[in-house]
Amino acid sequence: MNKHSFFLFLIFCIPAICKSQNNQLDAEDRRHGPWKVNFDGTTNPKFEGEFDHGKEIGVFKFYKKGYYDHPAAIMNFNDGKDSVQVTYYTQKGKPISKGKMLDKKREGKWTYFHQESDSIMMTEQYKNDKLHGLQETFFTNGNLAERTKYLNGEKNGESLIFADNGQVTKKLNYKNGKLHGSAIYYTPKGEKTMEGNYTEGSKTGHWKYYQDGTLEKEEDY
Repeated sequence: MNKHSFFLFLIFCIPAICKSQNNQLDAEDRRHGPWKVNFDGTTNPKFEGEFDHGKEIGVFKFYKKGYYDHPAAIMNFNDGKDSVQVTYYTQKGKPISKGKMLDKKREGKWTYFHQESDSIMMTEQYKNDKLHGLQETFFTNGNLAERTKYLNGEKNGESLIFADNGQVTKKLNYKNGKLHGSAIYYTPKGEKTMEGNYTEGSKTGHWKYYQDGTLEKEEDY
């Protein structure tokens, strides 16, 4: 789930152009001090930040061409570390997502936001740029919509789907990205509709189907 395909890592101008914009290089031609780079042929900022002998330090701001009132992304480089705290923004300056990147890969907890309410839309856990741990999705009212476990980028373990009233509508289990194990389905009012088991994505064994809370039929797969 790359929710945002534009992970903005630094695209630096050639030294001749940089010098004309009063950006500085040290004795070894490494970027040093405050830097600002504009879009070609304009005075509009492309990015701005500070270097310490070629290494990014502190806060960098990145802009999308045509939209300069708010940065499209802000990256905070921890001095002496390889990790970067990243926040992506809409054209109006509202946060879209935020989290940590380690060696240009997502790591740890990432948070995504509903734009209409500014509330949290989803939280995810990453390891080496792959989903690893709990993924939780929320309705705009704050109620949980889904809670699913991931392992190395694939669904593994329990997955719960909720209606916006808080009622569980699906209790599922996954293994290596496929439905595997017990499964129970409910209406938003909590009435069971069917239950059974999956094996590697296919229904297996004995399944039961319900109508208005009453057992209607049974099938074997």
